[in-house]
Amino acid sequence: MLIVSTLGPEATFSHEAALKFLEAEGEQGKIVFCSDIEEVFEHVEQGKSKFGIVPIENSLEGSVGLTLELLLTRHASICREIVIEIKHALLGCENSSLSGIAEVYSHPHALAQCKSFIKKHNLKTRNFSSTAEAAKKVAELKDKRIAAIASERAAEIYGLKIIAKNIQDFPENKTRFIAIAKECRAKEKIKNAKTSIIAGVEDKPGALYELLGSFAKRRINLTKIESRPSRKSLGDYVFFIDFQGSIYDNAVKEAIEEIKSRASFFKFLGSYEAEQ
Repeated sequence: MLIVSTLGPEATFSHEAALKFLEAEGEQGKIVFCSDIEEVFEHVEQGKSKFGIVPIENSLEGSVGLTLELLLTRHASICREIVIEIKHALLGCENSSLSGIAEVYSHPHALAQCKSFIKKHNLKTRNFSSTAEAAKKVAELKDKRIAAIASERAAEIYGLKIIAKNIQDFPENKTRFIAIAKECRAKEKIKNAKTSIIAGVEDKPGALYELLGSFAKRRINLTKIESRPSRKSLGDYVFFIDFQGSIYDNAVKEAIEEIKSRASFFKFLGSYEAEQ
């Protein structure tokens, strides 16, 4: 049985991503819930799970810094991309109604993504470690004045009533997750192939320009580039780069070899199937 670790408890959006990953893999699996992203990486490194599912980017909030940091410092490769549409719902106990709700519980990101709804209804807020944890707490309290912002799946799992659906400020709210493993061997034929690397450059004029030129002259399309501190010294950065294509493509191979010869630091994270 395939063991997959992700952020818990049940009914988090990470849980949704893990279920979607297992469906894509076409395998039966056991999902192990972790308390944080670092624990997911630890499960993979220690062999407790074959795969880990972690968030890496939200269309509204941007990149997940801890995931990027752990990709830099831990031994893990990217095997697949999973994109989840984030639809928030207001959940309460059976006898609750929208007019009677005074306070909402949720993860800070979910609260931020629903701030117009919260402001409109003059609701107080309280932070929780996850949307599912907030829903679980509301189910335990059974207080009709308190609701949670979480997924519709959370309502089903924790026995809550859906008071309002799709309360997020922006309808196009998506989170990109990645499946990580200790080692991912890329398939020779990958549908919608994407490759991810981390590269550092020397502190000299034109260094980043030269790095990006390795892609430009081969007409390789970059889908993301982001700088992060290298954790070595102040002002020293590495670049997380995603681009279209696979390590088996000649142009990608050539670009990577050229970058490796110039970079002060290089880490290949993987070639994998991306969602369109």
